[in-house]
Order: sequence, then C-alpha cells, then structure tokens
Amino acid sequence: MPATSDVPQPQHRRLRLREVADLDDTAFSDYLQDRFDHLVTAAIADAAGYLRPAQHDLLHAPGRLHDLRDALTFAEGDLQVAVERMTYRRDPRTARTSRQLRQVRTALHQVHREAAALRRAESRTRDAAAGTASTDTVTTARGWLAHAYPARFTQLLAQAQAAAGLPARPLAKDIFDTIEEGWADGHLTAPSTPGVEQLLARGVVAFRSAVADDARDQNDRDPALRHPLLQRRWNTALEELATLTVPLARASSPSALGALPGDFFHLPEQDAFKILNARRFLVAIWQRRAEQARLIHQYAGTVTDRRGAAPDHDLRFQALDAALDRLVAEHPAAAARILARLRPYAAADGRLEEDVFTPALRAQAKREVLADLAAIRGPDVFLPSAIASRPVLAATAALAVR
Repeated sequence: MPATSDVPQPQHRRLRLREVADLDDTAFSDYLQDRFDHLVTAAIADAAGYLRPAQHDLLHAPGRLHDLRDALTFAEGDLQVAVERMTYRRDPRTARTSRQLRQVRTALHQVHREAAALRRAESRTRDAAAGTASTDTVTTARGWLAHAYPARFTQLLAQAQAAAGLPARPLAKDIFDTIEEGWADGHLTAPSTPGVEQLLARGVVAFRSAVADDARDQNDRDPALRHPLLQRRWNTALEELATLTVPLARASSPSALGALPGDFFHLPEQDAFKILNARRFLVAIWQRRAEQARLIHQYAGTVTDRRGAAPDHDLRFQALDAALDRLVAEHPAAAARILARLRPYAAADGRLEEDVFTPALRAQAKREVLADLAAIRGPDVFLPSAIASRPVLAATAALAVR
C-alpha cells in the first residue's frame, strides 16, 4: 500500500478520470504511490477504458495487483453508495455513475482472476523449492485431522520432538499464533514502538475506536496497527465493527451491502444520509479487512520461510510428519472422511486450487467436517478408503482422481 506518514498531507485536487491518462509514465507511477484515493481514481479510469496500454500494465504489475484489488473493492462499494445517494436526490449523474459501477465490477472480477493466477504460480514455485505440495488433499487432510484431535496430536508431537532431541513447540492453533510466535522468536523484526505499546494497553472499546478511525481515513495508515503483535486484535475489531455497522447501514450481511429497503427513498434526508454514511463506513472496513488479510499472510509466510532456514528445521519437520503419521494410523476412518470431503475440489494432481476451493469454501468445509467428526467421535468405523500413513494416503488420493 502507499507509504504512511505522520505529517499532515496537503490538499490535493482530484484528477478527473480522463486527466489521469494525460500523465506520463513516471508521473503516473508516482501518482499511484502517492495516496490511496489516487489509486482508486486510476483503477476506475482503467475500468472505464481511459488509460493508455503502458499505464494499464503499470497498474496491473504483479507487485501492485493486490493493491489494485483493494482499490477496486473500495471503488465498488463507494460507487454503489454514490448511486444510492444520487438516486435518492434524483441526480442526473445517476446513469453515468451506474455505468462506472458496472465497469468497476467487471474489472474487479478480472483482477480476482489475475490475483488467483499469481497465487497459483507463487504456490507452485514455493512447492518446487520445498519439494512438497502445500495445498494438496493429502497435506490438508492431515492438517485438519490434527485440528479434529488437538489434545492427542499435541501429545504425539511433543513425544516426536522429544525423541528428536528438540525443545517442545506446540503447533500453532491459528495464523495469529504463528505470527506472534514468529515475532517472539525474532523471525519478524518489527520493533515494539510506544504507539504499539499504547494500542496493546487499550481496552476493547478504545482499541475498536482506534481501528474505526484508521478505516475512516483511507489515505493514511496507523503504522502501529500493522505491528505483528496487534494482528489478532485488529482482525477481531474489524469483524466487530462490520457486525455492528450492518443494522445501521441496512446491509444484508457484514460482507455485502445488498439492496436498500423499499422505504429508504421516502426517509427524511437526515435519516437517509445516516444510512448512506454507515454504508460508506462498512465499505471502508472491507478495504481494511482485505488489507489486513494480506498482511497476516505476508507475516506468516515470512515466519515460515525463516523457520525453514533454521538449523533445526528438518528435524522439526520430521517430528511433525511422524506425529501426523501416528495420528492418521490411530484414526484412519476420520482421516478418510476428511479426504473424501476434499476430493470434489481437487485437481487431477490432487492439488486444491484457490480459485476452485476458495477460502470461503475451505473454511466452510473445515467447519463442517470437524463438526461431523466431533459428533461421531468414538470408536473408529473402518471405511474402504481408510488410511494408515502418508504414503497410503497419497496412494488413496491418486486412485480417487483416476
């Protein structure tokens, strides 16, 4: 994202969409880096077809693709609210703004596809370097089994680590554990500043208020909120703000504005604009949630990479693999149930591609299969595809896709 600063920013005249195309390539690149609203304007101009090919390529560069997606996400919500406001006021610009909204939605769909392709390429590069597949049915099934039997897996992992002469290190329960442990171990070097300490000391309501203030100013960022130790609280506060804003915004859910109720256009202006302002705030929260989701995955990736370079990495990986093998051997029917749940989403090579097995589908499938296992937990019932260890699991997965 564009760099943040504690220095008050001067007022800028917002360029018209057609004026953005008049910038030369150097000025255009600087313009994109300057402010978030500049990036939003450029994204809308690109969606409307105003940018030159060289500008389009700069905007869609792999290193900027996620920022472009953030900008288009914000633009989509902002334009929807603008259309609603103009419709309420019978503004003659409603049709033009509605057209821009459709163009932005088309562009956002395309950028989602580009980002998914980039993630797949990056994933394959990482897997090739590591000699493993991190997103296949086998690896995923084994990982979910550890979540289904956390106490037993923790015991098995501690035994395997002790047998390898390693200090005990429980498996992280979630991505925030990974980030916090990585910071404590020195894998993330962000210093703990007074601003970070102040936010850590705030109560729930005061912290949520700071998060709300950060979201309202889309052109600035509070650097302290981006610290590794605050990611869990930032995520929780963003979720709470979205949930609290839904009724005020008359939104259909914390993740979708939906259509306004039929009586909206008959409300007094003061009441109508309270709803519209709440909808704009919800859009700002979505942008911050997208930004935060990307940040925590960057942090977790850094921790994983730096742990991979540690002298004890191979021994720890072998201990983890041994613990998972034992868990699969103890619960073959449960492992088979998980594998069966994953198969419909797998490619021919067993890989789970994110554009098919989306994060939302993945989260739903994981919740459902863990709930299913919790409901039937007890003596395992043998299934034909029951699995005893990783090699057998891999063979079973290969047979399933023939």
